Amino acid sequence: MKDKIFILLAVLALVVAACDNQTVYHHYEHITMDGWDKNDTLKFSVAPIQTADNYLEVVEIRIDNTFPFMGLTLKVEQTVYPLGVTQRQSIECSMINNNGHPTGSGVSYYNYEFPLMNLDLNKGDSIQINIVHNMKREIMPGISDIGIRLTAQ
Repeated sequence: MKDKIFILLAVLALVVAACDNQTVYHHYEHITMDGWDKNDTLKFSVAPIQTADNYLEVVEIRIDNTFPFMGLTLKVEQTVYPLGVTQRQSIECSMINNNGHPTGSGVSYYNYEFPLMNLDLNKGDSIQINIVHNMKREIMPGISDIGIRLTAQ
């Protein structure tokens, strides 16, 4: 019984320590094992923001050992509502060094974070984010997830 209580307290302590009140959105979209088709748009919908602030937007990528390139180019389109302001940009994501080794953290899956932009958002603003890959290869293997994190600065 003491072991169960200890485990419960340890898990609870980890959960509390892992909480980050500055992060207002954090979501991953899973990519199928078949690969990420160039025509497949990943969509992220950020609910209305509760506090006006400056926010850092980060793209997160998880790959495995089957990823065949040194990097990945993404096209990101995002619209901030209710103003309807749309921004488009490309982001170059370098993930494998010149020796062919992944530079991300992890063992069989490697995690990467790439700052996208800083956004000044007002209370009640929401964001629709669409991401596609912009590689010559139609179907990109080795990518397991693409995520977006939005954190107050």
